[in-house]
Amino acid sequence: MMRSIVHRLHYLLVCLILGTALQAQAQDPVLFTEANKLYEQKKYAEAADKYQQLIDSGYQVADLYYNAGNAYYKSSQTGMAVYSFEKALNLKPGDEQIELNLALANQQVGNNIESLPLLFFEKWWLQLQVIHTSAGWATGSIVLCWILAALAIAYFFMPGMRRPVFRWGMMVAGILFIAYFSMAIWMQNKAYNSGSAIVMKTVKVKAAPDEGSKDLFDIKEGIKIKVLDSTKDFSKIQLSDGKTGWIAVPAIRNL
Repeated sequence: MMRSIVHRLHYLLVCLILGTALQAQAQDPVLFTEANKLYEQKKYAEAADKYQQLIDSGYQVADLYYNAGNAYYKSSQTGMAVYSFEKALNLKPGDEQIELNLALANQQVGNNIESLPLLFFEKWWLQLQVIHTSAGWATGSIVLCWILAALAIAYFFMPGMRRPVFRWGMMVAGILFIAYFSMAIWMQNKAYNSGSAIVMKTVKVKAAPDEGSKDLFDIKEGIKIKVLDSTKDFSKIQLSDGKTGWIAVPAIRNL
């Protein structure tokens, strides 16, 4: 029974690690090469279209989003550039080159919205997330899973090993395993459903989910917003300074 559970956990965690790698290997080499050649020829809009075709086909790879972001940035498609770099960063948190290019794209946006300061525990949480990538958290989970299994087998099936040190070792390994496994799941979900979005064109934010409602303020292309609620045609959004309002669904792209 114990061995069956361990094998199932091992299979799940390996899937988490290999998911992105398998997608990267499965990229259409012809289309990817075409996109790279177009970028080298400074045909940035055409290159961006090729990269986007790969992304729309289901390839969720950080390097692919990064390349697409560069092509969008060079072709002055600011909203899509910011979106692509944000997606790349979600898939590969802490990458300095992605962060640098995202900052350059945000400078092009000219965002003058002042962000609310983060609370101390929010800063700690963000720092904790970038200790490892989702694959790193999953790898740690596999290691801890096997350590926990080995300690449990030794403690329960070897009478000479029933010592307090093994019992405490199982408790510590179990807690760390739960923490690492939870973070692996959290980071994987965050990469595909962050609850945020990027504005794709400059639009007016409404007071209610109705085209005829009062205009509250304008919002620029490329601004990152948080999606609080949605109807069929409108999404309730929140800016980094705390302002809220409603915006037409086609005007944003969810991260």
